[in-house]
Amino acid sequence: MKKKNLCGRMFTGFVFAVLVLFTAAGCTRNENAGRQISTGGGEGIIAGGDNSRFTEVAIGPVAGKTDRDYQFAFSFGGVNPYADPVPGAANDMAKILQIPDIIEQTPQHWEQNEQNVILDAFIAQNIRGIFMMPSNATAANAEITKIVKAGVPVVCMGGPPDDPTDALLTLATDVYQSAYDGTMAIIEKTGQKGNIVALSGQISDPNTKARFQASVDACAKYPDVNLIQQIGDIDDAELSVTAVENLLAAQGDKINGIISTAYYPSVAIATYLADPKYSHIIGVGIDTDEKVLDAIRSGSIYGTMSQNPYGQGYICTLTLKMLADGWTYKSTESKHIDSGSFLITKDNINDLDNLKIDVTNRILSTWVARFNPPAN
Repeated sequence: MKKKNLCGRMFTGFVFAVLVLFTAAGCTRNENAGRQISTGGGEGIIAGGDNSRFTEVAIGPVAGKTDRDYQFAFSFGGVNPYADPVPGAANDMAKILQIPDIIEQTPQHWEQNEQNVILDAFIAQNIRGIFMMPSNATAANAEITKIVKAGVPVVCMGGPPDDPTDALLTLATDVYQSAYDGTMAIIEKTGQKGNIVALSGQISDPNTKARFQASVDACAKYPDVNLIQQIGDIDDAELSVTAVENLLAAQGDKINGIISTAYYPSVAIATYLADPKYSHIIGVGIDTDEKVLDAIRSGSIYGTMSQNPYGQGYICTLTLKMLADGWTYKSTESKHIDSGSFLITKDNINDLDNLKIDVTNRILSTWVARFNPPAN
């Protein structure tokens, strides 16, 4: 299957709108920094209100710093289409901030030792900030601690390391809530009865356990709903096709709903549920591959849970710039920030781009308020 690059057409309007967001927030100058951008303070950043309420973040190197102080890097936990938009998003923000493009390298497999080799190489290259998704939520913490002790801040996206952690924060989908909402959508469409199957990705992915638990909890609320199977380790083009094909061949007549919380299984159900003999099955996927969106438009599946990897990469880059300039994250703020998720159906599919813009704008409108400004 051809992998979709989600940084393409889907995000063209998104990038433009967020650029307008920064421009509309207003610019000033001071003697110690270049042009400024406003990224916090409330609804005014969206509506063009009283910009005097905004705390401002410097564009370009501040006094005493050069581009080298803003060389940042990104590593995802393993090869997966979810992360496709992230480097482009990070570089879009880098252009706005007038800092160098990020360096990106991701391990081929979801193995922490493989990612550690990449992270160690970043440090050897004198990288000044890293944003990442850990390959393994538990094993990553030793490496994160080593990086932070070397004086390099770590911000996570996509999925958090286990607590306690020396990572500053994680910007990610609330994967439990997203999977819960997707499962509940199926339950409501089936009349609160029937058999449901849950599909997900790598068991080593820190998000998979939470997603499976969400489906268990949603189904447990209804006596006539049965979660009859959970299938993991299938977030791969070939494995997902085989798993869904075998599932439907064996139990297709007994299944009333399928919730997929991983990319490739979502594409697989979008393909197989187009067969009229499976029209009784309510399917809900995740992410916005064109095959999934086309299946929603045709009615083959009911919906998909959108995520926001673009916004994650965009805001993580802004965060590393702030940290390099002396901003500090407030101890009173949560280390886990929801980057937004919502159900896409026929009813709102035509407004998808605007919905994603709105989610990211809401985060940006309060982002700087989470930090203490530089001492000087």
